Amino acid sequence: MKAREFLAQKNQDVTLRNLIKEPLTLAELKALAKRLGGAETLVAPKQRAEAEGLTGDKLLAWLAEDGRRLRRPIIDVGGKVLLGFTTGVRDELEDELGE
Repeated sequence: MKAREFLAQKNQDVTLRNLIKEPLTLAELKALAKRLGGAETLVAPKQRAEAEGLTGDKLLAWLAEDGRRLRRPIIDVGGKVLLGFTTGVRDELEDELGE
């Protein structure tokens, strides 16, 4: 089940943004990285090798160039930001939103 379907079943309003067509700005990425404890967490698993050696503002600028480099989906619910839709993320959402 995809994140959008899961959240709809939980009666959550969903705001969609195609990060490929409308990438996050550098300012948005900085704010997100601050909430998550670092820009490294934003890198998509398949892009990690390409991002190796980049840190801080250089990494954020690299991420801003192409939305495919970001770990997706980015789920912001209840003041908490979660990346991807793994089993662990789904479990966290279950806890946050209730059964």
